[in-house]
Amino acid sequence: MGNVFGTLLRRHRLRRQLTQETLAERSGVSSRSIREMERGPGRSPRPQTVERLATALELTGDERAEFTGAGHALFWASRSGRAGRSGRPGHDGSPDGDARAADPPPWRLPADLPDFVGRGEELALAHKVLDPAVGGARLVVASGPPGVGKTALAIHAGHRLAPLFPDGQLYARLRGVTGDPADPAETLAQLLRMLGVDGSALPAGVDARAGLLRTRLAGRRVLIVLDDAGGYRQVEPLLPAEGVAMIVTSRLPLTGLPGVTAIDLRPLPDTAAVDLLARVAGAERVRAEPAAATELVTVCGGLPLAVRIVAARLAARPHWAIGTLTERLTDERHRLDELRHGDLAVRPGLQLAYRGLTPATARVFALLGGLDVPSFPEWPVAALLGAGPAAGAAALEELLDARLLDDLGPDRAGQARYRFHAVTQLYARERREAEIDRSEWVAALARAAGGWLALARRAQDHLHSDRFHLDDRSGPQVAADPRAAAVAARRPVEWFEAERESIAALVQACAETGLAATARGLAGCGADFHDFQGYYDDLRRILETALAACRQAGDRLGEATMLRGLGNCLVELDDLDGGLSMLHAAHVLAERAGDPAGAALSRRHVGFTLGLVGRLDEAEAELRAAVRELRLTGQRSAEAVTLASLGFVLRQRGDGAEAVRVLRAASLVARSCGDRFAQACAARGIAGAFLVQGRVQAAQRAARRSVTLFDEIGDVIGTAQSMRVLGEALAREPHRGAEAERVLGRAAALFRERGHTWGFALTELSLGEVELVRDAEGAADRLHRSLRYWTDNQVPVLRARTFVALASAAERAGAPDARELLASAHRIYRELGMPAADELAARLATPGETAPP
Repeated sequence: MGNVFGTLLRRHRLRRQLTQETLAERSGVSSRSIREMERGPGRSPRPQTVERLATALELTGDERAEFTGAGHALFWASRSGRAGRSGRPGHDGSPDGDARAADPPPWRLPADLPDFVGRGEELALAHKVLDPAVGGARLVVASGPPGVGKTALAIHAGHRLAPLFPDGQLYARLRGVTGDPADPAETLAQLLRMLGVDGSALPAGVDARAGLLRTRLAGRRVLIVLDDAGGYRQVEPLLPAEGVAMIVTSRLPLTGLPGVTAIDLRPLPDTAAVDLLARVAGAERVRAEPAAATELVTVCGGLPLAVRIVAARLAARPHWAIGTLTERLTDERHRLDELRHGDLAVRPGLQLAYRGLTPATARVFALLGGLDVPSFPEWPVAALLGAGPAAGAAALEELLDARLLDDLGPDRAGQARYRFHAVTQLYARERREAEIDRSEWVAALARAAGGWLALARRAQDHLHSDRFHLDDRSGPQVAADPRAAAVAARRPVEWFEAERESIAALVQACAETGLAATARGLAGCGADFHDFQGYYDDLRRILETALAACRQAGDRLGEATMLRGLGNCLVELDDLDGGLSMLHAAHVLAERAGDPAGAALSRRHVGFTLGLVGRLDEAEAELRAAVRELRLTGQRSAEAVTLASLGFVLRQRGDGAEAVRVLRAASLVARSCGDRFAQACAARGIAGAFLVQGRVQAAQRAARRSVTLFDEIGDVIGTAQSMRVLGEALAREPHRGAEAERVLGRAAALFRERGHTWGFALTELSLGEVELVRDAEGAADRLHRSLRYWTDNQVPVLRARTFVALASAAERAGAPDARELLASAHRIYRELGMPAADELAARLATPGETAPP
């Protein structure tokens, strides 16, 4: 040990071009001591000296660990030698200590893995806790789910720390999760035999053996590794004498042990998992297919055992491409079968954990696997069981203890949340298919999905947003979990955010199982939130799934409702023709199904969409009819929003006075029913109408009120739309052009963040118009980008508006195409029957000519 440490000290000193005197100044260690340590083996450094030297030499990572390990080992070896030479009793204070001190120390750790990767933070923590120089409690428990690499970490740490433990390393398997866990007395006997106690000298009983173990270890620098502990009972009798270090692996964190430091292992990150794949399967193969390698370890969920298995399979089949194996693993039904190579397999560890569950918890495990949601709170466990909250909590706790579930901590709404590891999910699904019959599964799914639906309705009732009324609440309803219901009511946006992916999975599960009404309800409740947050791609998927379920069940009313939702969604996704087609179909179906309220709502959205594309006569007729029908059916909030849409159409027609009258009526209706969303829409519409009348200051005040209302209810898209109107109003005053640009810039940023392309393109148009007035560079480029959007999406009215702005830019630049651009805008406005056509005709007429028809 002396030569090793001295050699390392000299090597690092010379590499940094330090003299012994310079190192002495840096470290506070005398140059004479440094000379003697480099000369060795007589001088042994104290642990504090070793640390000071390591710092002065600027050693980090593995180099520092190697250096300090050699120094600490030399220190303890010298202490052991002095004790023997002094004639005092041996390390354990027993008369035969000297004889045993002369015996070679026991080194019983299994071989280290040559391809161990990652876990740098965990290894550093283990070193810090277990280092004899640190003092204090020296117990580490590495916990985690099956296959996460607990044993590999413990053995690798033991080998790395070997220089710190010159008196030996002991290893015992406790078989905690098997059907035959090791008895503590058996384990104590095994450890004592490693220390030289023969069978005839073994005392009977756990206490006597534990006492003898502490005696034999007293004063020694030994590391004990206990692998696969099932619980406290297996570990507590084995806790060693002071100064002895111990690493325990267990699925449980065993945080109740005195002085324990818990290390909870998680799956490997992609970079480390790919590194493991390369070390086993070959670095060249991984470099040749980097994307396939990343996808492969992702399919394995970063589980070290799974990655090692697929890597071993690739190593055994050098002709296979990595992508070939990845494709085989993408079939979830057979993935566990593929995760096997020789005696390496993922399924046995999961089977052992599953067989250790009580019957009720095993049933919950299987039912949760069928549920197939990405994560879930606590209450569904009881719902799946059809039992009370206490039974659900007990089953959940047992699954966590078995490490078959991961605790994710609180979600956005503050609820505790849980999930399966991807591989465990597959095994749970297998158990559901093998052990739960269809009738039991459908009943359990109905209870859980019904609970989610009840909570979604509670959240929807407290969400300030546009209401699409896609959920039919006429049927029987499941009672919501009281604690979760309070969260949904208090924090509806956060609740929906936390449950968004789960709702999508449940809609799919309910559709496949024939629970069409529940699928429709979940999709319908979620629609308002998805629109509120701009999650239109997700909304489209769940509505299409629910629509198919309604058609399969022959639910014509549900079909009409889902078509209406899909039509609105397509409009927001810029498919205006597809959206109008679905909305018309929804209107027809609702009338045939005897649903006047649904028919009126469909008409409302048809009118709104027609207004967007500039078909103003049709839009006005549809919206006025919708207002009458909604009033008759008592849908006051929808009436207010429809009046706001009608005001927009009237403003487009140039009838500012009538638009203001209608929009004020919308505001009164919104206030009467306490709908803040409708009030915000009306305020925004009033701002636009005031602009048509030239009442710029009044328009700014109304727009600011709309921004405030939308901001208060958390509607980001509504806020951005109102900021755009405010920016346009500010731009009417030349001295406020810079302020207008700032407001429009913030609106554009909000639209961009939410992926709202329509709002972004419209704000780009407004910004281009403002920049044009201020002669800002790049205004024409911005307008051309906006024009491409309106052309691609066939929105003639905004295309015409952009032509007018580009014509102004061309006139300023003296470009010859200004008149052609104005003529294009004039043709569009004339075809749409909009008053702007007359204004452009006057601009196009040259002196002595009449305006073009």
